[in-house]
Order: sequence, then C-alpha cells, then structure tokens
Amino acid sequence: MGILQPAPAVVGSLSLAAVVGAICFVHFLICVSVLASVSSEKSVQVGSVMVSSTLQCVIGAFCLVGIPIIVHASIGTLFRVPSHLTAYIFYMFLSMIGVAVFFMEMAKHEHNCVTQMPDQPGGMATMVCGIPSVGTFFMMLIVLLFICVAIYLVWSMNENIRRRTETDLFRYQEPLALQAQMAHEAQQYAAMQDRQAAELAYGMKNPGAQWSPAPMGYGTH
Repeated sequence: MGILQPAPAVVGSLSLAAVVGAICFVHFLICVSVLASVSSEKSVQVGSVMVSSTLQCVIGAFCLVGIPIIVHASIGTLFRVPSHLTAYIFYMFLSMIGVAVFFMEMAKHEHNCVTQMPDQPGGMATMVCGIPSVGTFFMMLIVLLFICVAIYLVWSMNENIRRRTETDLFRYQEPLALQAQMAHEAQQYAAMQDRQAAELAYGMKNPGAQWSPAPMGYGTH
C-alpha cells in the first residue's frame, strides 16, 4: 500500500466524478476569463507585478492549450477513461508551478525598496522599503491549497477508474477461465470413456483376455 491513498468514490453528499466535473468546469471558466483579458498591445499591472504584453501572450497560449485538455478530462471522467485524466493532472501541475512563480514575483516586488523624490525643490529623497503583506501570503496559500486539493481529487478519480478497470477485467476473466477448465475436464472424461469402451470391446471379443492386460496401444488415440 502506498503512503497516499485515493479519495473514496463519494465525497460528502457528492460522487467523486461530480466533484471532478465541477473542478473541470471552474478551471475551464478561469482559462476562458484569462484568455479574454490578456492583451498583446499593452502591459497590465496585477497587484504589484507589471505583466508585459509578451508574458500575457504566453499565459494566453497556455490557457488556450488547457481548454481542450480540460474538455478531454471531462469526457474521461464521464466515460471512465484514465488516460484523459493523466494529461489533465500534468497540466494542473504546470498551472500550480505558474501560480507559485507569480506569487513569488508579487512578494518580491512588494519587498523591494523604492526611492521617492521630494515634492518640493530642496527636499530630501526618501527610500521606502515594503514587506510582503499578510494578505498576499494568505491568498497564495489559499490558492495553492485549492490547486493541491484539486490535483489530489483528480488523481483519486484516475486511480479509482484504473482499479475499477482491473476489477472488471478479473471479473470477465473468471468465467472464461472456468469454461476452459470445464472443457479440459470434459475432454479428459471423454478420453477416459473411450478407453473404458475400448477395453470392454476387447474383453467381449476375447473372453479370456479379461484376466490379462489389454495389448499396448489398443484403444488409444
């Protein structure tokens, strides 16, 4: 048994498939909203981070690639195809790394020192150094925790599908093995009946042969 066990097939009052479907739906909406908000012409400031137009295009392309992967995972959840969910789990890992890098850059910019010029001539310039706000760290932990839980649930769905597939294969294999065993036993029984019938025919043909063994090779096929 591994250290990490998959979640049960029912989470609270919902099935695991329904929870994974909801995760795919929320992720789909996030990708669509990000794709609709990126711009290739001007930079956008998100929090304390200035996102360039090139980086916005990269993020948009990543979300665009993710849309068919999410739809693929939804179909895999509905029809119990584990390979569809494997690709989605990998995409979620990449998304989590991207979100973590973004929050690290946000904390880095909040920690930098900025020189403020005086408003009046002859005044002294001041240097202001900030520290990452508690809200930034709290939001970072909440988002990363949600992504980790989502990855765990999707992975659990993938494992449950694999185990269910293996169980179904064993269940379908047992009748075939039983039929093969019964056919082998029937063949052995038929061979024994043929041998006994041959011995009986030889005894009836030669009355004195019942006290002597049948000749070698007689009655065999």
